[in-house]
Amino acid sequence: MNSNLPRATQLVREAISAPSSDTAAAVVQALNAAGLLADPERSYGMLLRRTPSGWTPSDQPLTELEEQALAWDASCQHARQVATTVEALLKGSPEFLRVQVDGDRLIVSLHITDQAQWAGWRQYFAVQHEPNRKLPHVQAGEGYRDGVRVTLLGYDMPQAQADAAARAKQPYEFDGIVYDLARPLRDANGGIWHHQGEREDGMPLLSLAGRMERCSLANTVWQAGPLTPVSDTPSTQVNPVIEQGVGGEAA
Repeated sequence: MNSNLPRATQLVREAISAPSSDTAAAVVQALNAAGLLADPERSYGMLLRRTPSGWTPSDQPLTELEEQALAWDASCQHARQVATTVEALLKGSPEFLRVQVDGDRLIVSLHITDQAQWAGWRQYFAVQHEPNRKLPHVQAGEGYRDGVRVTLLGYDMPQAQADAAARAKQPYEFDGIVYDLARPLRDANGGIWHHQGEREDGMPLLSLAGRMERCSLANTVWQAGPLTPVSDTPSTQVNPVIEQGVGGEAA
């Protein structure tokens, strides 16, 4: 049974018993004042406000604080959706540890055994190198994915970087990655680059096999990275997500 019927019946009785020149108008006004009549000019939605007696209907517009609360709820919901997508993608990678939702942001944890893994996922999450966030056993960085802020944690990345530096005959660190300039480097598209001297500021210059033009290491990494030594196995050369051309948002 419609729970409004007892209230409507009471209002009709009160309106009929009250002195009025138009009983029907009195009944209609009483029902409308109680919110029991539909108004085609008004939205079907109803704003509820918390009061000491519970939630009650309100015709007042949202306050700034209420708008902020609704925006926060929407941001958190979006973060959970992105987390589901990211976790489904990462679960196929051997470096995956976990994806955590922290309010409207994500914390993605990886176990890094090769620098190429870190470089690939940094590109996917648009993470900039932050040298001051390097601890003995973990490297951290901040980025974004689908509009959601991401904290990326690379466990054992410092050790992977140290191992690469120890193996390199001509090590050069750029943007948190150690490159061996004595070895050809393969880009994400399969192109092979060779070290061809340095600029005046010390930045290494590379040339694509078979071409005379030289490009700085920085530009090569930015346009065609990540770069890996050609003797690395395919599984550690490039992150498969990057190979598929899936990019990240600008941080």
